[in-house]
Amino acid sequence: MTLRKILLTGTFLAGLASAPALAEVPELNSALSPVEGSPMVDLPASTKDSFVLGFSNISVVNTWRVQMVEELKYEASLHPEISEMIVADAGGDVNRQVSDIESLIARGVDAILVAPGSEVALNGALEKAYAAGIPTIIFSSNATPENYTVKLLADDAQFGRDGAKFLADVLGGKGNIISIRGISGNSIDNDRFRGVEEVLVDYPDIKVIDEGFGDWAYDKGKQVCESLLIAHPDVQGIWSSGGAMTQACAEVLEENGLPMIPMTGEANNGFLRIWKEKDLESVGPISPTWFGQQGVIAALRVLEGAPIARDNLVNPAPILKDQIDAFYRPDLNDSYWVGSTLPDEKLKELYGK
Repeated sequence: MTLRKILLTGTFLAGLASAPALAEVPELNSALSPVEGSPMVDLPASTKDSFVLGFSNISVVNTWRVQMVEELKYEASLHPEISEMIVADAGGDVNRQVSDIESLIARGVDAILVAPGSEVALNGALEKAYAAGIPTIIFSSNATPENYTVKLLADDAQFGRDGAKFLADVLGGKGNIISIRGISGNSIDNDRFRGVEEVLVDYPDIKVIDEGFGDWAYDKGKQVCESLLIAHPDVQGIWSSGGAMTQACAEVLEENGLPMIPMTGEANNGFLRIWKEKDLESVGPISPTWFGQQGVIAALRVLEGAPIARDNLVNPAPILKDQIDAFYRPDLNDSYWVGSTLPDEKLKELYGK
């Protein structure tokens, strides 16, 4: 399989030959904390002066993933010691992602960064990378090989719990809801919905009467939400696995003359706009797109022998209704996701109106 190779071009590459090494290895974002009991990575520092990194991404099926990749590429461009970044996009096909990882192993890259599309399907390929002595950095969604170097994940079950607790409170512990889920089989969606189920055990009078998978995308989410709301126009609430899909649901409700029922959202600019404009009853959990940036930093820390824990977790508090203005960016379009580490100039280039 041919990997789609993205070289970091322009003045950055032009200056690689003469660029000095960075004085310090970058630190992980302080919002990432080592999981209790996680061991520190115990690998010797590389003797190389420059590194070739490989990134295996399951897809850019939605705007969150697009921004995550932009964060990764931008961070890589800041480090002269990264001579090349190879990006492979599997287009949502886990079998293709397995092949992408195997191709990166064959290329002999210095580290492999992986945003997995499956908790189990990639494990064999990831074990091969580890056995070949290639550090493996798993981030944003989970894979479960026995051997890996670093994981950077969010507490996605808490994302689900936060939304379910909000609905339980606002509905007074009683009502029928529908569920708009992400990508079927993806660990993020599995964990988020597990969090919902954990909460609703204590609320037997709240029923999830139907669900659909919208891939965390606005367009597909709108199709799924419309189908579910046509089938169940009298539901009392909506649990959503992602903000772009919630934005779509709010628009479907308005277009069909249905009441703006309580619904859970996420820290997406389009959703925050709708939340503010339509005075929705909602809550906005945060899933930062800077996982891409942090994957690059984690790889550098491993390769340069800097301390890093094997397992790391982020769990930001959700946005509440009275906090919308602190996060919403009216100067950026709906595709922007809150919490980016990209400089403002780059954000306006990508998302300026």
